Amino acid sequence: MTTFKRLLFGVVRVWLGWQWLQAGIHKVGAPAWTGENAGAAVAGFVNGAIAKAAGENPVVQGWYASFLENFVLPNTKLFGYLVAYGEVLVGIGLILGAFTGFAALAGAFMNLNFMLAGTLSTNPILYTAAFIVIAGIQYAEYYGLDNYLRPKVEHAAIEGVKRLKTRFARESA
Repeated sequence: MTTFKRLLFGVVRVWLGWQWLQAGIHKVGAPAWTGENAGAAVAGFVNGAIAKAAGENPVVQGWYASFLENFVLPNTKLFGYLVAYGEVLVGIGLILGAFTGFAALAGAFMNLNFMLAGTLSTNPILYTAAFIVIAGIQYAEYYGLDNYLRPKVEHAAIEGVKRLKTRFARESA
């Protein structure tokens, strides 16, 4: 049964990664995302989302529209790069099974923001798939680089904490 779960969660992880890679790969280098007009695509998306905050039954909540208008809109070039490269990196991380939990969480966070901006499309499906991967992380990571990376990262983290404790103990003495 364990092998079946590892395969199942691994397939979901790779499928989700492929979705993200496909979504982002054409944005990297595209003029409106990361090229000479970087941020133009984000500006169009954000202006559309802000427009959805008006009316009797707004699709976008006022607080989120304010965030978009006051923080994202003045920084559309930065967000163009963040979205384009973020989607590609999430895709690569999930496909390779490297830092799977972080990649799935970052993908879910992007999906959440797209949904808060009034865009459904495949976002609810991808959001749900990300949490399925996170829920079965011990299985999703098995057939991927995390199976090899995790022990090394955990060892480095434990050693780093030990050094910090030793350092703070010396400084407080």
